Amino acid sequence: MKVLIGSGRLASMLLSVLEKDESTYVFGRNEQTVDSLLRQVDFAKKATVQNLSEAKVLFLCLPKEGYNDFFSHYLKLLRKDVTIYHMATAVMKKEVEQFAGGLRIVPLKLVGHAKVTKANKAGLFVLPPSCEKEMTHLKRWFPSMKIELTGEEMALLANQLGTEAAIKMSMNLTEKMKAHKIPDSLIKQTFDQTVHGVIDAYQANDLGGFAKRIVEQQKKGEDLDEDG
Repeated sequence: MKVLIGSGRLASMLLSVLEKDESTYVFGRNEQTVDSLLRQVDFAKKATVQNLSEAKVLFLCLPKEGYNDFFSHYLKLLRKDVTIYHMATAVMKKEVEQFAGGLRIVPLKLVGHAKVTKANKAGLFVLPPSCEKEMTHLKRWFPSMKIELTGEEMALLANQLGTEAAIKMSMNLTEKMKAHKIPDSLIKQTFDQTVHGVIDAYQANDLGGFAKRIVEQQKKGEDLDEDG
């Protein structure tokens, strides 16, 4: 029996890429959000406290501030042999172990964005090298997900750098386009298609002529900066 703890973005994403299994449950203290989430799938069920106490696998889909609350309420109910996958990017394994009373904690971190992973029904998880034996189960449960064996710190850093770059680019681009009095509809379309399309093409080494010239200009500019 697998139980997803929480009913927000992470839980919704997991259900979108999880194999259909009748032994999958969702547990949350907000019954309305749990019910709303379960209406999106046809295989998961609402978990009771009894289900929680019987589960061999838990996926903690909680924000950082929800960990202490969950364990303080339910730790004594959990099986001693339960495996707990914790997924909050900014929470490290050592922090979770302070709440978990010696239970097995396995970091499982999404590199990317939960909403995009759900839409694509594919993405990338990071699993520590020391947890390689969990790989077989995870590949079976999440057949469309890639799994990289590396430290959870790398997942945090990748997500932090990516988020920072995306926010800076978005704010800068919006400011420039508004300065040129470009209509909002064109700004939205630029973000929806141009930005995504160029980034995908850059990663695939499939840029058009105009984009290639910009790359060369950027490289020359970087060389000048490095030379002083």
